[in-house]
Amino acid sequence: MPIENGKQDVLKVRMDLATLQMLEQARQYVGLDKSKFIRQSVREKAEAIIAEHQQTRFSQEDWQLFFELLDHPPEPTERMKKALQTYNRIVGDEV
Repeated sequence: MPIENGKQDVLKVRMDLATLQMLEQARQYVGLDKSKFIRQSVREKAEAIIAEHQQTRFSQEDWQLFFELLDHPPEPTERMKKALQTYNRIVGDEV
């Protein structure tokens, strides 16, 4: 989802009095103007949410299967053997 960068973009936000008072108090603690504080806060929250959603999570069963396959790998298939031959033909002794 491409977004054009423009310093003139404006975001209007409605907020209740309690939230506005918290925002004002917090921004004064860190010494930022309102716009910078809001931009920084939104960016930090967005980064945290993106990082959370981009993590790969494994169940207990996934981990058990993973380690089982490491300890006892399956025999290579014909397709895997052919891929290795192709790789060796292309790369040769460069490895």
